[in-house]
Amino acid sequence: MTAAIVTDDCKAPRVPAQDPLPKSTVRWYGMGQAAEGIKNYAFASCLLFYYTSVLGLSGSLAGAALMVALAFDAVTDPMVAVLSDRTRSRWGRRHPYLFLSALPLGLFFYLVFVPPEDLAATLHLSEQWALFGWLVLFAVLTRASMTLFHVPHMALGAELTDDFDERTRVVTSRSIASVIGTTLVVAGYFLLLAAMQSTEYPDVRLNPLPYSYFAALFGVIMVLVVFSSAWGTRDRIPLLRDPDAMASSRGVLASMLRDMREALSLRSFRALFFGFTLCYLGFGVTTALGTHNALYFWHVSIETQGLLGITVVCGSLGGMAFWKKVAERTDKKPTFLAGLSCFMVFSAPPLLLKAHGIFPAEDSPVYVPTLMAISFLYSFGIASAMVVVGSMMADITDEDELKFGRQREGIFFGALSFATKAAGGLGIVIAGAAYDFVGLYKGLDPADASAEISQMLGLISGGVILTLVGLSFIIFIRYDLTRERHAGIRASLDAARSRSL
Repeated sequence: MTAAIVTDDCKAPRVPAQDPLPKSTVRWYGMGQAAEGIKNYAFASCLLFYYTSVLGLSGSLAGAALMVALAFDAVTDPMVAVLSDRTRSRWGRRHPYLFLSALPLGLFFYLVFVPPEDLAATLHLSEQWALFGWLVLFAVLTRASMTLFHVPHMALGAELTDDFDERTRVVTSRSIASVIGTTLVVAGYFLLLAAMQSTEYPDVRLNPLPYSYFAALFGVIMVLVVFSSAWGTRDRIPLLRDPDAMASSRGVLASMLRDMREALSLRSFRALFFGFTLCYLGFGVTTALGTHNALYFWHVSIETQGLLGITVVCGSLGGMAFWKKVAERTDKKPTFLAGLSCFMVFSAPPLLLKAHGIFPAEDSPVYVPTLMAISFLYSFGIASAMVVVGSMMADITDEDELKFGRQREGIFFGALSFATKAAGGLGIVIAGAAYDFVGLYKGLDPADASAEISQMLGLISGGVILTLVGLSFIIFIRYDLTRERHAGIRASLDAARSRSL
């Protein structure tokens, strides 16, 4: 085992990076992210549609419920981050939380999709509020359970290696697993719908029955994935860092406030956190309105929607492979900006063009191929964020350690976790408001939806994406942690180690 090194009295032993990491470690570690991919896609793409168009909850109430859950995330994410940074146990800092999160995550995910039948039967005003309460309760519990896993899991990834490029490989493995989880959700969702066709509903997507089977299946899968990832990486625990001496010198709340204040003093962290939040908020709106747009804007069949979902997955996988190579040959910031440009060009303009009648006709033989090309390219672009953002945050933890003498990966990845969930949650809030604004309602047959509803959906979706992603560019340009600057930071940290010998 490699000997631990103490850099000064305030720091805990720091184990030199193992280069390269065993492939088995990278695979077991990455596997855990499949659970987050499952939960994120199910919440972002299915939950709003299920509660509004299937169960009949108003879009504004559904969005408000997710907003309440987001408010809890603002507390639980930094709290879990601080707790995992300061935990001492024979299972290390991160693994106790990974194991504890598995069962609650699967259970609460199932329950959020299976409200009691009487809550969704008639939906007078009182039933609306009861269904709203159910959604709030189990959305909060599901997201809190995911926080218990996701924040320590991402912080663990930063500890596995200090190498600039190997961090990108670790994050890529994590992101691939997330896409695999998304693929399973897409395939499972459409297979269940296909198996449960009913003449009672004008479109099988409006049938509530498949959603309970969907929740049970993927609740179990998430439990298995989380537990397997934690168990498969347990052999790394002796090589990981212990909490530093300052970690428990203050209470949890005081530590949260101090850590967040010091993190926000770093220019690169501010740029990454706020820029990423805006970028993913645009992506969250796209995803949350995905099924509504498929039915009422693009007017595609369930088979075509499933095909487009597979195309998105292919674009994400191809994009990750491409952007990983670009980042290794150039740098992370230009890689992210290039991918973001690709996402913006192929997500917002097609919506706006079709809303203004400048698009292939829906009965044209090139209509579906055009949609497939667009889906592939915008997901290809957003894959750059999946590859480099986690790696960039890991680099920022080195800058933080050099400036403040602390080892607190948790607080930074807690912020990144919150940014992801905030973007997804606010995306659903915006989508819920749009649902009510354009005049959609429970069980609306796509054939009966007016042209005005279709046009407004496209204008709102495209306009929101264009605005948010454009703003993220302006913020993200301020990120200044380059490959060369990170090399200097690592050299300073390594020199401090050598002096302590």
